[in-house]
Amino acid sequence: MWRDVSEAVGGRATRGVATVVAALALLAPPPALAQQSDQWEVTVAPLYFWASELDGRTTVGSTTVPVFLEFADAVDNLGGSFSFHFEARKGRWGVLSDLFFIRLSSESTFTIPAATPTSADLTIDGDFDLDNTVFELGASYLVSEPARFAVIGGLRTYSLSPKLEFSTSAVQIAPIDVSRTSANVFGGFTYRPQLSEKLSFVSRGDIGGGSAEFTWSGMLGIEYRFRPWGGLVLGYKALGIDTGGGDDDQVVSEYDVTHYGPIFGLNLHLGRR
Repeated sequence: MWRDVSEAVGGRATRGVATVVAALALLAPPPALAQQSDQWEVTVAPLYFWASELDGRTTVGSTTVPVFLEFADAVDNLGGSFSFHFEARKGRWGVLSDLFFIRLSSESTFTIPAATPTSADLTIDGDFDLDNTVFELGASYLVSEPARFAVIGGLRTYSLSPKLEFSTSAVQIAPIDVSRTSANVFGGFTYRPQLSEKLSFVSRGDIGGGSAEFTWSGMLGIEYRFRPWGGLVLGYKALGIDTGGGDDDQVVSEYDVTHYGPIFGLNLHLGRR
C-alpha cells in the first residue's frame, strides 16, 4: 500500500517537475534567437543604378548659370558611373556608408573670328569632363525592432571637379582643372517595416549642413526578397546640395543643385534579417 502511495506521489512529483520545466522552457527566450541577436546583420548593394536628373544653378567665377540636365541627355554624355552602399548592425547599433560617382563628358568644336582681316579664323576643339562624387559615412541606432525604425547621423562630403581641355593648331591654351569639396554633418531616420514575407517598405530622410552649406536627401521604395540573401529594390531618390556663396576667388564658388530620379538596386543580405 505504502509502495503504491509512494509510487503515486513520486509519479505526481515527477509530472509536476516536468510541467515546471516545460513552463520555464516556454517562458525562457530560445537560445538560438538570443544568439542570433548578437550576430552582425550586413546589407551590401555593390552596384545600384540611380537615373538622376539635375535641376538648379551654379556659379563659376562671377557668372551664375542655370543647371538642368534630363536623364536622357545625361546618358548621351555619360563618361562613367559607380555606386556602392553598405550597412552593418549588431544589436541596436550599426554603421552605414554610401558612395556615388558620376562623370559627364562632352566634346565640342567652336570657331573664334579672326582678329584682323589678314588672319584666319581660329578653330578650337574642347573636351569637358564633370565629376560628381558623394560620400557618406555614419552610424545608426535602432529605436523600434518591429517597425525597423532607426535614427542615423554622420558625415557627408560632396566633390565637384570640372575639367576643360582645349586643343588648336595655332596657339596653346591652358586647361582648366579645378575641384571643390564640401563636407557637412547630417542627421535623419530610416523606416523599413516588413509588409509581407517577401516585401518590405524602405525609406530614408535626412538633413545636413555646415557653415553656409545645406544638404538634404530622401528616398522611398520597395524591396522584394526573392531569396533570404538577396532582394531587388525599386524606388525614388532625391539629393539636394547648396554649397552657399563660397569665396569669390574660387572657380566654382556656388553649387545649388537637386539630383532626383528613380533608383534600382540589388541588396545582398548576410546574417540575421
